[in-house]
Amino acid sequence: MKEEVFIIGGGPAGAASAMNLLREGFQPVIIEAETFPRFHIGESLTTECVDALNRLGLEQQLRELAPPRKTGVRIFSRNPENSFFVGAGDAWQVERSRFDAMMLDQAMERGAKLIHGKATSLKREGEQWRISVQTGSEELALHARFVIDASGQNRFSQKKGLFGDVMEGDYARQISFFSQFEGCTQKESDGHDTLIFHREHHEWVWMIPLSETVTSIGLVVPVEDYKKSKLSMEAFLEQGIASFSEPLKERVHAAKRVGESRAISNYSFSIDHYCRDGLFCVGDCHRFIDPIFSFGVQFAVIEAEYVAKAIAACAASNSSDWQPVHDHYMKVTSDAQDVIQDLLTYFWAHPWGFATMAHLRHPEEFLEIFAGRIYEAEAGEGLTRIREAIA
Repeated sequence: MKEEVFIIGGGPAGAASAMNLLREGFQPVIIEAETFPRFHIGESLTTECVDALNRLGLEQQLRELAPPRKTGVRIFSRNPENSFFVGAGDAWQVERSRFDAMMLDQAMERGAKLIHGKATSLKREGEQWRISVQTGSEELALHARFVIDASGQNRFSQKKGLFGDVMEGDYARQISFFSQFEGCTQKESDGHDTLIFHREHHEWVWMIPLSETVTSIGLVVPVEDYKKSKLSMEAFLEQGIASFSEPLKERVHAAKRVGESRAISNYSFSIDHYCRDGLFCVGDCHRFIDPIFSFGVQFAVIEAEYVAKAIAACAASNSSDWQPVHDHYMKVTSDAQDVIQDLLTYFWAHPWGFATMAHLRHPEEFLEIFAGRIYEAEAGEGLTRIREAIA
């Protein structure tokens, strides 16, 4: 009988963890409260993320979603003439409701079990974890040696007191408004790439094409700006993008909102220590950086590969001390996220220095980074110089 591993959360982190665990010979059991498909933000994939999905045999399923092809990120300041392109290889833009549902469906088709319910508690009992799950009027008591927290920004295990305090990220006092729009004006040079428009420190807008007609647009500003405006969420988003900058105005002057307006505030955080006793955090539940360069799904999917290997190593070990495995998992995953954090820190401090580094001095190195090849990789000259500049 295969050993069960419980996964809290059925998004990309949970579904990818389940598929990788099946390959390692485990029986994954996903606990998910929501019914899929459901809305989620974060629609841009990296090349390495797509490669990881292909390693799971999902190439055909991805193509059936008919996603727009992404080759990089184009970044604009207020001046229409000041823009630069950072190549990111060959990847996709995806509508997350359909993408996430496909991932969960594939995990179940391959043998993962699904419990439709809400995890309510997680406690250590002897050599196992005890998980309580509310499913309608019934409460289940589940036991396993290994648990994966893939609960995203809900941070289930941390909020249950199983890890340390949450540390604010550099972008913790921001608020992000977003929706879907039709009628955007697409310039030939835009292609289906991610467009980023920035002005003051940490103020930016994204445009991500989800189809030939629908575009995801989000506005990120300090929380205080929204509070002072006294506007509704819808009005603040629409007025904000209409007046943000000339390059953006050229593309959204005829745009009409066709989706619900949503917001996330105070979204940047990290947890310093996020593994213990066979409990592993994967994806957004242990760290969330400013999403300007769209690495969220990549972190989830690649960490899912590493967590399956880590659990397999723990299960095969003759030792009851799993700390070396935990430490390796945390080092590899945090080192990769540090690369993107350092890139962001430098970008906001020196946007045109960043442009010079990415577009002129070290384009091949930046292509590798933006493609997502940041795991267990040596820092190149460009990243080394960036780290020296922000030290």
